Amino acid sequence: MIDPTLLARADRFRAENVHARVFNPHPRPHWIGQTNQFWYRHESPRGVTFTRVDAETGEQLPAFDHEDVAHILSAPDPHHLPIADLDLSGKALRIRKTDGSWYEVADGVAVAEAAAPALHPGERAAPDGKTALFARDHDLWLRDLATLAERRLTHDGDRHNAYGASPEMNLTTITLRRRGLTLPANGLFSPDGTKLFTSRLDERAVLDLTLLQHVPDNASPRPAAHTMKFAYALDAELPVETHCIIDLITGQIAEASAGPLVTGMTTCLEKEEAWWSADSSRVFFLERDRYWRSLSLLEMDAATGLVGVIYTETVPTFIDTNLSVLGLPNYRVLDETNEFIWFSQEDGWAHLYLHDLATGVRKNRITSGQWAVRDLLHVDPFARTVEFLAGGLDDTANPYHRTLCRIGLDGTGFDVLTPGSDDHSLAMPLKRVPRDHIRPEGEIGQWRSPTGRYFVHTAADLTKLPVTEIRHADGGKIATLVTASLAPDLAAAWRWPIPFVVTADDGKTDLFGAMWLPTDFDPAKRYPVIDYIYPGPQRGQLPTVMLTDIMPELGRATMPQAFAELGCIVINVDGRGTPLRSKAFHDESYGKLDDPGMLADHVATLRQLAAEHPWFDISRVGIMGHSGGGYGSVRALLEYPEHFHVAVATSGNHDQRGYSFAWVEKYMGPLVTHPDGTTNYTTAANPPLAANLRGKLLLATGDMDDNVHPALTIQLAAALIAANKDFDFIPLPNHDHTTVWSNPYFLRRAMTFMHTHLNAG
Repeated sequence: MIDPTLLARADRFRAENVHARVFNPHPRPHWIGQTNQFWYRHESPRGVTFTRVDAETGEQLPAFDHEDVAHILSAPDPHHLPIADLDLSGKALRIRKTDGSWYEVADGVAVAEAAAPALHPGERAAPDGKTALFARDHDLWLRDLATLAERRLTHDGDRHNAYGASPEMNLTTITLRRRGLTLPANGLFSPDGTKLFTSRLDERAVLDLTLLQHVPDNASPRPAAHTMKFAYALDAELPVETHCIIDLITGQIAEASAGPLVTGMTTCLEKEEAWWSADSSRVFFLERDRYWRSLSLLEMDAATGLVGVIYTETVPTFIDTNLSVLGLPNYRVLDETNEFIWFSQEDGWAHLYLHDLATGVRKNRITSGQWAVRDLLHVDPFARTVEFLAGGLDDTANPYHRTLCRIGLDGTGFDVLTPGSDDHSLAMPLKRVPRDHIRPEGEIGQWRSPTGRYFVHTAADLTKLPVTEIRHADGGKIATLVTASLAPDLAAAWRWPIPFVVTADDGKTDLFGAMWLPTDFDPAKRYPVIDYIYPGPQRGQLPTVMLTDIMPELGRATMPQAFAELGCIVINVDGRGTPLRSKAFHDESYGKLDDPGMLADHVATLRQLAAEHPWFDISRVGIMGHSGGGYGSVRALLEYPEHFHVAVATSGNHDQRGYSFAWVEKYMGPLVTHPDGTTNYTTAANPPLAANLRGKLLLATGDMDDNVHPALTIQLAAALIAANKDFDFIPLPNHDHTTVWSNPYFLRRAMTFMHTHLNAG
């Protein structure tokens, strides 16, 4: 039995607890009208106050009298005001309360404003805010928000052949259903508001996948079956979408002359890969093949539906539209100047290129060098400049750290705007995938002033508190906005991780990682090691900063410390085959899902760290991970039993043939049959290796996981039983893919399992 005091120490570093005790890790500027002033929420142990900032001088003042507003709003505490949003652009202070109502505050009173027409669940507002798009019975409708009058836009939608729908294999369909949540209908309004770009999603031929809910929500003793359309790797029938443009005035529908096109886990619009021309006459969108080897920019005429190909890139492995799975597409259509910006890794790095929109012909490179464009942020086609985040710009620093830069569209005038080797983060939108609708949308803010003269950025790494600064457009520092801080109780217990650089198993490639030590670390002792793995290949595991307001990122940074408190060293390293560096580094994983995260690189890391640090005991090594990390943890135990001795593996995709075609086939490629009859897909399955198990293994999965089906864990369990191998298995009723590690019961069991078996003998 684990000492409860160890669990209590570990609990301090769970993401939820750290989030409540870290202040100002990433302030979100809200610019006031078209001025160079903004407001932000200033956090402290007492609560939140609202601060108004003049970006020209850096001067900070209260946005209003908090005591007065607390009295006006009948709030008991001026540091806990029920305020969701502010409008400081007029003469009077306007406040949106957390219940959604707006008030104008003046002369000691708050006058309620007329309630704005509310959007219903599943509705998407038109740009003018007067109408809303929604789906009913598989067709699209418009609702007038003032009169509530409804108008049907399509008339032939059907089940699994619906307009504006999200694929049921979007990794969260059943979770949304059970929670009564409806995704917004997919549609992109034209700039003039007269047209709608959407698609009809055909899933009729896709095979069904069923989840059996053993503890139904209605408390019935009879299990409930939940079915969704889900295409596995190598399936013949896939979800496809046919684009169309609806004239909202005449009701005419122009169907795309090309298609249907293979979709995947999300549609073109959900990927945010479609753009209207400024004059509302054309739509531009991206289209890819099944294996993500070919990407095209297409143009669709709004009146006729005629589709033409503007440009196509084809590669031997796979194409990314952003190196980060959370990033928005790094493409821009500049139809005002008859140009477009194309993002490509054709030279081995991720860069931007300028093309002619009419012909597709390349005009020139925009960026170049042995570093990567991470996010295309702002383009001014008339000033002829581009602002973007770059990764690995300083070849002496961590390649995953980002730097804000500006360059001319002709490739000249390159400027670094955020000097230093820290990671520089900005208040900018990220991709919002269907599962993000399970929780309320987080505060985003805007890093750049409307005038373009100033910006706000946050600099940090794994070893320091984030510092947020205001800078002039040329990069000159104006003022420090705020430095993050920790609550006194957490600060007293805090220990920063230690970054490291090791050499990969190839003997030449640098790998970057970090280690977390227990807060009572004693260098005279020897500690067991836990490798906290996520092999990607769509993302890595190593965080770039320790403190952030983005919960998934915070969890990746703090969970290692929680396990370190058990008396372990926890390491995190991104082996070859993960993204955010060169194309060659990422391509190491192509066709090799059977070697998650290049496990030999993890072994090489353990050996090098043990040789450098006498307190590293690699005779006692655990490995743990979720999803792809669950697969990788089991694979490590089965293929490297002399190096990995204990594993906690949750919700793993233990047989790639039983997971989404859109993910697996992108990184594995087409089916290849070997001379012995095996294939590249069968060799990537864990169950056939079950007889290799020598170490201690804990498996867990939620029975309502609509991302990685629980059958994959149960099939592995069946193989282990057939091989007469001992292991532990925790089924988690009613848990989906995102909730396993936030379950206190599971977390206690996982910590107890690691602590017990790493300290056995």
